[in-house]
Amino acid sequence: MDIDITKITPEFLKSCKVDQLIDGFASACELYSVVLDVDGKILIEPSGPKAYLGEFYVTVTNPRYRRLYKETVEYIVDTRETLLTEVNEISPGSRFAAAPIFVDDHFVATWILYAHNKTQSQKLFKSYDRQHVMASCLSDIITKLYAGSMTMYEDKLVRKQLKFETQCKDIVDEILSMVISGDKTFVSDVYEKVRKLLNVDYIVFYRVDKTNPLNMILHDYWAKGGKSEEAEKAFVWDHDHYSPEMAAQIRTEGLVIDRRTMTNQMRAEVFNGNVKAIMVFPVFLKGEYEGRMIFIENSRERIWSKSEIKFAKQIADIVSKDLAVVRRMEQIESAWAAIKKVADAIPDYLLVRQMDGKIIFANSYLRQKLGEDIIGKDSRFILPMQEEFAVDGAPMETPSGLTVYQRYIDILGGIYDVTESIHKWRKDEKVSIVILEPANN
Repeated sequence: MDIDITKITPEFLKSCKVDQLIDGFASACELYSVVLDVDGKILIEPSGPKAYLGEFYVTVTNPRYRRLYKETVEYIVDTRETLLTEVNEISPGSRFAAAPIFVDDHFVATWILYAHNKTQSQKLFKSYDRQHVMASCLSDIITKLYAGSMTMYEDKLVRKQLKFETQCKDIVDEILSMVISGDKTFVSDVYEKVRKLLNVDYIVFYRVDKTNPLNMILHDYWAKGGKSEEAEKAFVWDHDHYSPEMAAQIRTEGLVIDRRTMTNQMRAEVFNGNVKAIMVFPVFLKGEYEGRMIFIENSRERIWSKSEIKFAKQIADIVSKDLAVVRRMEQIESAWAAIKKVADAIPDYLLVRQMDGKIIFANSYLRQKLGEDIIGKDSRFILPMQEEFAVDGAPMETPSGLTVYQRYIDILGGIYDVTESIHKWRKDEKVSIVILEPANN
């Protein structure tokens, strides 16, 4: 359609209640917000916390920042992405995110979220990608309203889509948090959220059988009716039942089948007449095909939306990242086991302690000498922490990060040569490795 952007006025946006959506989002994030047209004029009035609202209004109308706004517009029009940048010239630690709004693919406005201080900047960093999603949805809403073609039903669909994409982002963040922290306590609960949000009957994760590449091993699954022997039996097979062409596609970009593409031959030969729609995406480990995530709809015929496909693929990508983290941790644990074996063979006393003094390892010689399990105890009953020596007055040298000194240790009943060094540990926290050797005096 022919677009006259001069008719995208503040009054038009208010009639569409776009201002309420934007101000509500900014209020929930506790950030400042404004929408400007292509020339930098206000389309939706500035809003935000009272503390800086007046100055924020003056800032967005200040001719001094027109060049900054022009450069911002050029960037987001070229990239069609939200720009997040610092603006220390306004206030130290301040940032803004600028998201484009299009009408029928024509750039008409910029939605700016502004953080005045470091606390707000942290909130902005967490919110700006959601801002981009919302700006995209608002572009669709305004386009359809402007054309006069949006019915109440279409409006409901757009809002539903916006809610779906926001929920997808929240779940992705939750799963990534688990991958980063290594805490798998609630993994089943989170993947059940994925299943419910996609409204599918099953999510199944298969690993490749390394002894037989044509065989897929059931690794885990999440089912609508919960886990059961009957469900498990349905997911186990002794060969890859996809055709060679489908299997090859799964190993690269994945397979998406729904009402538009499902054939009777597929139902009979591949899905045994049960599946109504399916998405299959590859899982990789260090760039090599490791398995597949399958999202299965048995209850009804459906057409997968672009957002659903994107979300399912994101989940498969996160599983790939998780496998890489697990593999790395297994390697670290294996190395740690080897280190403990060597440490136990050292005829001196050895312990590993955290920076708070807590003992996380002691070799067998030290445990036997003390005659008790000291793991988890505060190591200071054996030896003070390094920073405490300044008060203690003990001599020490620290060349190349290594501390070597001599000390009488009460609990061991003698003078010992102490070698202590600081190292990074499994999750990047620091630990101190201490070796105690009887002094040859």
